[in-house]
Amino acid sequence: MNWGNKILIGITVFVTGMCSMVYVAMKQTNEVVDEKYYESELKFQEKIDASKNLANLSENLVITNNKEELVIQFPKEAVSNNTKGKIVFLNALQNSYDVSIAVNTVNGIQSINKNKLAKGTYFLKIDWVNNGVAYYHQQNINIQ
Repeated sequence: MNWGNKILIGITVFVTGMCSMVYVAMKQTNEVVDEKYYESELKFQEKIDASKNLANLSENLVITNNKEELVIQFPKEAVSNNTKGKIVFLNALQNSYDVSIAVNTVNGIQSINKNKLAKGTYFLKIDWVNNGVAYYHQQNINIQ
């Protein structure tokens, strides 16, 4: 094999690789994790303050990921009969799988059936207000 054939093979492999990369790039979706990203960023300081309120409590928020359900145990100091808030699951791959659930605790515990969620990785945001004090928690969670 002479050097001309080697150059031709090299160029062919390079062009094929570039065409493959362009094809794969065109098939990617460009979904944003949060549709109202800019509005969310404007309220960022409020989230920081709410996270500090949660960190200052004597108990921690505990999330247990069982086979059939996700159990969220709120700190006793941060829940009562007039607690209002929401739990949001943002899917990392497809925003059509996003789920929002109202905070509705029984003795400071809320159970969420995993049948409501598609399998995958979610960004979990829990935002609630109890007696005029805001609390906020976020973490990644994997639903199997």
